[in-house]
Amino acid sequence: MELHMDICVKGARAICEAVGENPKQIVRLVRDLGLPAWRRAGSGSWRALPEDLKRWILSQRNQHLPEPLRQDLPQ
Repeated sequence: MELHMDICVKGARAICEAVGENPKQIVRLVRDLGLPAWRRAGSGSWRALPEDLKRWILSQRNQHLPEPLRQDLPQ
């Protein structure tokens, strides 16, 4: 039996794939757009929590989707 728990997404590529962004832009996404990812002591692999990434992408959707289209979508 294999136990698989998605506690943390690790690496710029995996994080950016999860939210549909270019991994080369991760620093800008974190700094300018508030992508909830971090590196320990400012270096090493990027890390993010799946639930934080989901909240962030929903926030991005809500910022850029016209209000009439948002009314029937889950928040």
